Amino acid sequence: MVYDDSNYRATLVILNDIEKKKLYHFNSKYHDEQFFRNFIDFQKSFSQVFAETIRKLDDFETKRDDVIIFVVYSMMSYINSHLKVFEKFLKIIIDSNKLKGGFDENTTLGQILKKTCNKMQYNPKLKNAIRGLFLADFADAIASQQFQILKDGHLMIFPKDENKKKLFTIDELYDDSLQVRSIFDAMLDWADESDAPKQNKTETIDNIVRNLISQVNSLDAKLDQIS
Repeated sequence: MVYDDSNYRATLVILNDIEKKKLYHFNSKYHDEQFFRNFIDFQKSFSQVFAETIRKLDDFETKRDDVIIFVVYSMMSYINSHLKVFEKFLKIIIDSNKLKGGFDENTTLGQILKKTCNKMQYNPKLKNAIRGLFLADFADAIASQQFQILKDGHLMIFPKDENKKKLFTIDELYDDSLQVRSIFDAMLDWADESDAPKQNKTETIDNIVRNLISQVNSLDAKLDQIS
């Protein structure tokens, strides 16, 4: 699938650079089939139930503030689930021995991005752009539970840190959900366009993305109405 999308194209550039600079190495340790199968099941169930719930919100005797909290939390969780899979994907394809300090199961998405960018000698501006592309600050905030869901429809990350604090509206969360979908599909296509052994090793990720792309489309109109 080809996207006219800057997030998609940027992801392909980064993944191609990882391979070009000989950082690619398949790590079977992180290729946890059960993890990916569970992710597929979660996404299938979540997307179907969430879409059905959104369609029937008018029938609920629920306060508007409570509905907003539900939507914000749901979108936050949807985005974060993708970020965890990005972390897993990068650990599958990057040679830990070629990164300073390597990485292990506790290494976060932000940390592995930093190590990889340093190894590829990216400049500070590009490093920050890649952190933004992969929503690394968002991932760090959710992982460390430094976030608040506000009744006015905002998600605030790092509320106690004036330098890192950021507000997200429902519209912005929705945009971020589209962003992670584009990144994920780029990962799939990158795997498909590589040599046969690599394609076989990432075939589970192929299944994940193909399911997700079709499952979430039905949410668009209702989410726009709520926001």
